[in-house]
Amino acid sequence: MTTEPPSGPPGDIPPSQPGPPPGMPVEHDDAAVLEGAGDFTSGEGLVAFAGMIVIAVWVIFSIILDEYYIDWLMLVLAVAAVALPRIDRDKVEEFHPLATLMKLTGYGIALIALVELISNLRYGVLDNLGDILGGLVTYAAGVMAFVGARQIKI
Repeated sequence: MTTEPPSGPPGDIPPSQPGPPPGMPVEHDDAAVLEGAGDFTSGEGLVAFAGMIVIAVWVIFSIILDEYYIDWLMLVLAVAAVALPRIDRDKVEEFHPLATLMKLTGYGIALIALVELISNLRYGVLDNLGDILGGLVTYAAGVMAFVGARQIKI
């Protein structure tokens, strides 16, 4: 017994498989879209990811390349943003609610990134490719921290 290939142009849905009628928008399931996204879809996750980016910029551009330097307070806040969600939540909650700490950390990173941008433009720090790349990634991390901090509900 031989099977015949489906007739019609390649990529068409065979008639045995129902699909949406032509011209109708296809609905998507938000849970299915976010299924593999992990921890970085929440506000706390965005702040933590921004902290990881700041630490990576410090390691790559300050230590390895000796090009672009990050303010030490931004580095401390970045380490806090990465470490706080990974510490035992009950221990952190004894001190202060984790959501509040992450919101303050995110706004702190964003504010320092803004001050760094203004300072770097005013004093001409961005004079070669390493400085420009380190600065742009740091400013992007500041924007990400701001967006994440805005999403956190207290």
